[in-house]
Amino acid sequence: MAKQWSKNEKINIIEDSKKIGITDAALKYDVSTSTVKRWKSEIKTKGEGALEWGNGIQTKGNIKKFKSHDWIFEDPDDMTTEELR
Repeated sequence: MAKQWSKNEKINIIEDSKKIGITDAALKYDVSTSTVKRWKSEIKTKGEGALEWGNGIQTKGNIKKFKSHDWIFEDPDDMTTEELR
């Protein structure tokens, strides 16, 4: 499972990336450069609140993806044998 960074950790990584560059900061903290770029974009467009866990772009996309699978939220007792397969 991937590490879940706190808002303060993300801010520190972003600040470091400004000083030493995105690539070096990504290597230092073992995070992808695309993730650092996404965090920078989110903080620029939505503010620091976007860096709180569950407020980011990727989380929002995953919630939509899972909501489209209504069967995930059905009670197994109410499902047919075919639906359970």
